[in-house]
Amino acid sequence: MPFIQADRDQTTLLGYSLSDLVEPDAKCRFALSLVQRLDLTALRDRYSNRGAEAFDPAMMLALWFYAYCEGITSTRKLEERCRRDTHFIYLSAQLRPDHTSFSRFRKNHLDLMGAYFVELVRMAVEEEVSDFALLAVDGTRIQAAASPKHIKDEDGLGRYLKAVRADLEAYMQECEQMEKLEGQQRSQAEVERSQADIERARAEEARLLECQAELTARKAQMKAEHRSGHTINLSEPEACALDKVNGTSRLPAYNAQVVVDAKTHLIIACDAVQDRNDKRQFAAMHQRAEATLGIDPRRTFVADAGYHSLDQLAYIEREQVDAVLADPTPYQRSKRGDGHESSVATAGEGRFTRSDFTYDAETDHYRCPAGERLTYQHTRKRGARRQRVYGTSACRGCVLKARCQPKAHLLRRIFRDEAEHLAEAMHERLQSEEGKVRLKARKGSVEPVIGNPKANLGFRRFSLRGLKQVKGELYLMTIAHNINTLFKMAQEGAFRALWSLLIPFFALLSLSRARRATLSFAHSHQLTQG
Repeated sequence: MPFIQADRDQTTLLGYSLSDLVEPDAKCRFALSLVQRLDLTALRDRYSNRGAEAFDPAMMLALWFYAYCEGITSTRKLEERCRRDTHFIYLSAQLRPDHTSFSRFRKNHLDLMGAYFVELVRMAVEEEVSDFALLAVDGTRIQAAASPKHIKDEDGLGRYLKAVRADLEAYMQECEQMEKLEGQQRSQAEVERSQADIERARAEEARLLECQAELTARKAQMKAEHRSGHTINLSEPEACALDKVNGTSRLPAYNAQVVVDAKTHLIIACDAVQDRNDKRQFAAMHQRAEATLGIDPRRTFVADAGYHSLDQLAYIEREQVDAVLADPTPYQRSKRGDGHESSVATAGEGRFTRSDFTYDAETDHYRCPAGERLTYQHTRKRGARRQRVYGTSACRGCVLKARCQPKAHLLRRIFRDEAEHLAEAMHERLQSEEGKVRLKARKGSVEPVIGNPKANLGFRRFSLRGLKQVKGELYLMTIAHNINTLFKMAQEGAFRALWSLLIPFFALLSLSRARRATLSFAHSHQLTQG
């Protein structure tokens, strides 16, 4: 399909072109050059040959990329910038698309943003901007577009559904009564208004029933203690009410996941999920990063304590991933020993924790701080996992029982998961110098990357609704971050190249000054002697 071409180099009647209005090293030029390197075949094929000519999709894509680089997500603000800002005027070639065109383009092609994100990352790989040796995984909560006023629990949803059904019944009765009236005729406007009220009430009832079914399905997958307080947002059911979102609790939000290169702060992979925590996300983000960069056994990973779980540790061992996950409960990890010594001294204060018990893998028993053996007794099932129970009858006469098990009628028991050895191995690795270095590198890499889009670009809330749309918009946000990062790297590279050219000049200039100063000193010395 022929598109409306964006000619930025055409000379106007006054003797200048749009390129003359923008500096050569401007970010808009950099963003446009990246878009021109993308494979836009799938995007162009979506346009039909029928109808009027459309705006060039490369131009629209470059405008959206640059808009998100500047923290602009509103279509009306983007339309205004295309009329006033020379950098946006340069990208749009003075064609001035309206906000409807921008909204339609973003909505229709959000599903392609993931492919463009991957393509831009692979460009960085080809340019060898980093070795991508250490990748950090982290997540953040971004508020959904829906209002928190639409959040309902099971009781609130039931009351609202009851009110809607009462309104529907009232509309139906009103129609029946008006049909029974004799000698009076209803106007066509009254008939259409009654039918519209009934259809609107039925549509609302159907929507609420879907939300009710979704809420029931969610609660069935949750633990019993969390079911009573679970809610759903009626205007955006896929968004979950989460705490600690923009400093507020109980806001509809999504859990955004990112994988960041520790050296360049480029985002390598991202995703938006509905999980309230990160306990199941490391495996998924590792697979996304490997799919983008390619499998490299030398690549290492690091994540905070939110990703630590026995299932993720089992995945790390199974896939032979070189990863370090911070431990949220280090006091629960037992020391390893031969079982002949107690793990702590008997003197002191405070209650003993799990780490005060030494585990001997060869004989499969624990040794308590008092030196007694806790042997295997039976296996219990906790959810989908199985735990081995260890205990001893020597607790009754122990002088340290008050610090170990304050309740006099109970004995101390140790519960060991079948995969506990993975957590203990990870705990030992965290104590090594390598583990400490990785955790320190994580703080200086992924934390600033998460804070930059929120604090500097204002990406604290999604503009679109629904999980599918949110995933596409998250790709736009991460593309903007990567473009800004690459642009900064390009500027620093150009500065270094210029500096390398100026160093000999400055050296020569300094040498000339030194010679002049020497000659001047010699001449003045001769005058003094004379």
